[in-house]
Amino acid sequence: MLVRTTRDTEEFATQTGGWIAGDPVANSILLTLLKGAQFRPPAAPPTTWSRVEDPASDGSPVVGAAAFTPPHPVVLSGMPAAAAAALGAELGAETGAGAERARGVIGADPSAAAFAGAWSRTTGRSARADRREHLLSLDGPAPAEPRPAVPGRSRAARPEESELFTDWCLEAAHGAGLGREIVRRSLRGQIAGGLLRVWEEDGQPVAVLGRTAAVAGVTRFNPLCSRPGLRHDGCARALLGEAVAALRADGLTGLAVVGDGNPAARGLFESFGFRRVGGLSEYRFD
Repeated sequence: MLVRTTRDTEEFATQTGGWIAGDPVANSILLTLLKGAQFRPPAAPPTTWSRVEDPASDGSPVVGAAAFTPPHPVVLSGMPAAAAAALGAELGAETGAGAERARGVIGADPSAAAFAGAWSRTTGRSARADRREHLLSLDGPAPAEPRPAVPGRSRAARPEESELFTDWCLEAAHGAGLGREIVRRSLRGQIAGGLLRVWEEDGQPVAVLGRTAAVAGVTRFNPLCSRPGLRHDGCARALLGEAVAALRADGLTGLAVVGDGNPAARGLFESFGFRRVGGLSEYRFD
């Protein structure tokens, strides 16, 4: 396996973007990062882009891709375990690519494990399994029976609500190791892009649903949560129902990444026709 790395986003997009977009469901997170890179301020930490090639391949030599922006985890595309191991060893050996600063890796189950093992052997740092998540895709039929209406209405989130919804998201993701600044920045971006919707009851927000901008016909939902202490009242379901109807009308594919320990959220998405299409694992480097 041959690993090529660059910090030139345009070069990477030209050479590898088409391959990544060939599987927009499996590579949704990486596609979102690639699209967002064009808006990163000059002072932001640079992203190291990697591609793995198999010179012996009869078809396209590209078999995998990845992105790493310190201090976030390395994000993998779908790739064979052998390619992920080669990538982990290569990046682990290049301290200039952030081997001492990366906090982990996230990717499809076998690939993430192979990368983490190779990285650990190369750097001498231990790697531990941290989170496992289900990747759900909207490819099933719409619900056969409509749910009872709930009081209130949906509206776009407002900039002044970003701190409030940051609190909600951190409470809902308790134990997931999310940093406040990362969540806040994500929510502010969604608000600015009109991608964060709120369910309001008696003038008060009670649930929130965000999504990414569509890339290659795919949009990914996150977050979906209710006001702390308010659960199972149908408001989050009402927001998701509106969003799913809009996606179906626009011909887009919806994705959701749901933690292994959150069966309620998984059941909610599945009730709207989402089906499991894979699993994601995150490893932390100590």
